[in-house]
Amino acid sequence: MRAIAQTALLALALLGGCRTESPEAQVRKAFETCRAAVEAGDAGAATAALDPDFRGPEGMDRTTARLFLLGTLRQEKVSVTLLRSEVLVRRLEADQDVDLLITSRSGSLLTGEASRRSYHLRWRKEGAHWLLRELLPG
Repeated sequence: MRAIAQTALLALALLGGCRTESPEAQVRKAFETCRAAVEAGDAGAATAALDPDFRGPEGMDRTTARLFLLGTLRQEKVSVTLLRSEVLVRRLEADQDVDLLITSRSGSLLTGEASRRSYHLRWRKEGAHWLLRELLPG
């Protein structure tokens, strides 16, 4: 009887380890992947999660966002510190509000730009991936 109980506990532990992340955790992970790519100076990886129909500030589309990041990250290596992140998931769509602190790699605030930024992000789930559909100043 004890062997059966131990086997059952082991099976439950294995099944618990196979659980998928919550949708909120998946959105946070997708954001973190983009943030880390920006810090690494990799515009291609930073824009990989952009929806084909992505829209950003001032009518920015996916291609323009990639070109913007290529130019920006070529000039300045940045660190992006997440100060706040709130995620609300509704089935296959999610809204995320973030506050960021953007600094140069040396730790000083970026010259001529506000160092603290707020954004509202709209995500949509495509298969197993969350894609960033819209980025708005918050």
